[in-house]
Amino acid sequence: MNNHEINAKRRWSFDSVRAACIRNHLYTGGTCEEYSAMLEMVETTNPTYENLYIVACDIKEHSDGQTITNVMFILEREAVTTTFEIDGSDEI
Repeated sequence: MNNHEINAKRRWSFDSVRAACIRNHLYTGGTCEEYSAMLEMVETTNPTYENLYIVACDIKEHSDGQTITNVMFILEREAVTTTFEIDGSDEI
């Protein structure tokens, strides 16, 4: 087996989280200011598990019939994109 340095890059964006919220009828109980603040956090952070939790808590608080873990699952599946680099390149 070859020895390669493999790195994963996880990203999310204002648009990807917004689209996931719309598709899943989330954040229907918040104000425009609250929604904007949550999406601004997304734009300025990486989707670590801790940040997923923070955003999911906010979304759950402003959504009906959701759990934090379900919102985290939705965000991970629908809003986070993972790309890979091998030995510093995505061209391999």
